[in-house]
Amino acid sequence: MLSKRAQTYDIQRFTELASAFTEPGDKEKADAVLQVSVAANRKNYDKVRRTSDMCEALRELMKEEIEEELKKNRDKAIQEGLEQGLEQGRINQLIDLVMQNLLPIETAAQCAKMTLDEFKVAMEKKEN
Repeated sequence: MLSKRAQTYDIQRFTELASAFTEPGDKEKADAVLQVSVAANRKNYDKVRRTSDMCEALRELMKEEIEEELKKNRDKAIQEGLEQGLEQGRINQLIDLVMQNLLPIETAAQCAKMTLDEFKVAMEKKEN
């Protein structure tokens, strides 16, 4: 399991055995072996993962890692969404200042790190 040449049969057998563990310590040890083995044998694990029984067993073994990865992805998406929202809000403020004749359009485009044409397009979108 810990070599770079783990065979599909060995992966299936290990997955079956490890998914039957009930003690937390046993599950953690099997999980550690699984993580190293997956890293070394990604292609073979992808083959095994395609079978429904093995997919469920792998999912159960890696449940915590999958949940952690999902949480990271969700947190990253939230952060990216916030950053995009803040950036759009900043651009909207610059557009408002231009529309009120308080800021030259060239300066606003520069502050928004946009070309003049890009800024004009953003202004048109906001007006509509």
